[in-house]
Amino acid sequence: METNGLRSKKVNTFKKRERLRLRRDISLLFKNGSAVQNEDFVILYRKNGLDYSRIAISVKKKFGKANRRNKLRRWVRECFRLNKDSIPTGYDFLIIARKSLSEKFEKSNYWMVCKALLNNFERLINEESNIGSD
Repeated sequence: METNGLRSKKVNTFKKRERLRLRRDISLLFKNGSAVQNEDFVILYRKNGLDYSRIAISVKKKFGKANRRNKLRRWVRECFRLNKDSIPTGYDFLIIARKSLSEKFEKSNYWMVCKALLNNFERLINEESNIGSD
């Protein structure tokens, strides 16, 4: 199935290089990173010196059974993938789900979770712009 020799570009993809996987990178986030939080998420972040951002997602076992934890991870990855344009580039992010999200997760949907996550990223952008202007 060819479309006049042009291939459709996958603009909103989640590439392997965008995953934060190495233990030393995650340890650096805990040692040297800054944090932004709301009632649902904590985001640890630090500059990575790359032209793209990387994420890791942490959900404790207390959040619930594996299917609930995996569903949340999928939602967070999807939110990141679809909103790359509003998320700052050149950072490593560790996204940690909080207990309050666990308690209201059954009543939540993707849009509520994504909105809470994007609100944290907006706060992060504001904090970084305040630090840069000082």
